[in-house]
Amino acid sequence: MKLNQKGITLVELIAALALVSIIAGIAWTALSIGFKHTAVETNKTSLQQDANLIVTTLTNAHRRNDSYSLAFDSNKQLTIKTCEDIAACPAGSTYTRVIDTQYIYKNTKINNAVYDGTTLKDAVTGAILTEVVVEPEKNHTNLVLNIKSANNTVTVKTTLTRIITGMK
Repeated sequence: MKLNQKGITLVELIAALALVSIIAGIAWTALSIGFKHTAVETNKTSLQQDANLIVTTLTNAHRRNDSYSLAFDSNKQLTIKTCEDIAACPAGSTYTRVIDTQYIYKNTKINNAVYDGTTLKDAVTGAILTEVVVEPEKNHTNLVLNIKSANNTVTVKTTLTRIITGMK
């Protein structure tokens, strides 16, 4: 007597579930790695864009002003004070942040000044500085911008230039 058996056995069902679980686990792992990588790269790209914005802001100040000063405020953020005409620069002009985002600027170098994360110092003499005064018509400015956010650091090395004619 032969019965018509149309179905699956318990062993086949367990084997199919095991295979589906393994495939789902591999897919989930690949997706989670992809999401983590995307988040890191997005953060890094955002940091690079902000570094470019800072350099562009400083380049514009360098090309448009007779003098400007760079300093770090009490929140350890890069600030700038511009003066279009050095002879008529108001004594009470204030510093403004170069960018709104909070970054760590440790090891940023502006000409001979180095910011160690808390203090701006003259790299040659070791003297503590309150600001770095830049006079674009007299000298080019060497800048090593080092900004850090949570897990990423971006370093941009550049020279801010302007045609130096010696005449005014």
